[in-house]
Amino acid sequence: MNYFSISVSSGNVKMGAIPSVSLPPIKTCAARAIGTCSKKCYACKVCRYSKEAKAAYNRNLDILNNNPVTFWDDVNRALKTSRYFRFNVSGDIPNYDYFKNLVKAAKNNGHCEILIFTKQWEIVNKYMKYNKTIPGNLHVLFSGWVGLNIINPFNFPEAHVLLKNGETTAKDGAKYCSGNCFECAMNNGGCWSLQKGEQVIFREH
Repeated sequence: MNYFSISVSSGNVKMGAIPSVSLPPIKTCAARAIGTCSKKCYACKVCRYSKEAKAAYNRNLDILNNNPVTFWDDVNRALKTSRYFRFNVSGDIPNYDYFKNLVKAAKNNGHCEILIFTKQWEIVNKYMKYNKTIPGNLHVLFSGWVGLNIINPFNFPEAHVLLKNGETTAKDGAKYCSGNCFECAMNNGGCWSLQKGEQVIFREH
């Protein structure tokens, strides 16, 4: 998809054939993530080993900051030709305007199921406080980590990690990630179908 100004990934081994737009880790992540999940962050590892991926994430952030109209025009064009889409496989919601524009893009592309994980809980909670709802095709999962207490007054579904040492913040009854986003999306399962109060567990990479 090199006809965009931004970098749009066509998928990967875990994602399957689901396109995505990502931002750099750390730079866009919540302060709470620095020093906790960042030590084991898959996206940070990718940036260390792939100059191309790191450059793509940074380019996307640069366009977002300096030419947001182009960024969101490209996002909307990508969504128009997609049935499923992931935001921020790397990185997180950098600010309130980003989430507002994401909600707008979801409303404008109701045919596309959109999935995003975030530790920027306050941004989403602020939006919900004033707007009460988000489109049904926008699936927001609050992401947890050992040592972090999720602030989730609107009862969004949650994603938790299971560390290799057995530690997790997930509650009993949480579902385990099957390992392929595309398969879950096609079967209307996994993260794509989580309801309020439900949780999914990801094993540490």
